[in-house]
Amino acid sequence: MSSEPEDIQHFLVVYDVARSLAAVEEFGTDYENALQAYAEREAEHRLDTAVEVVLLGADSLDTVKKTHSSYFLRPGEHAFASIIRRAVLRN
Repeated sequence: MSSEPEDIQHFLVVYDVARSLAAVEEFGTDYENALQAYAEREAEHRLDTAVEVVLLGADSLDTVKKTHSSYFLRPGEHAFASIIRRAVLRN
């Protein structure tokens, strides 16, 4: 399933590394507002090395959670453990 550029959904993720907590803002297909919000969050956190700000595009939030799963792990969980947990739950 491929998406046209105008169908891409935009998600702004502000990830607190120390707390392993991701806050997500959804912008739908409104790239201009997503980009503006991204610039604002980057400015807010520019001196905070414990916060990552990323603007991601995908067909859905579920896709973002799969492709960037490290932002959505449970506190204390490692990516490898998450992969194993999902594999076990599927079987």
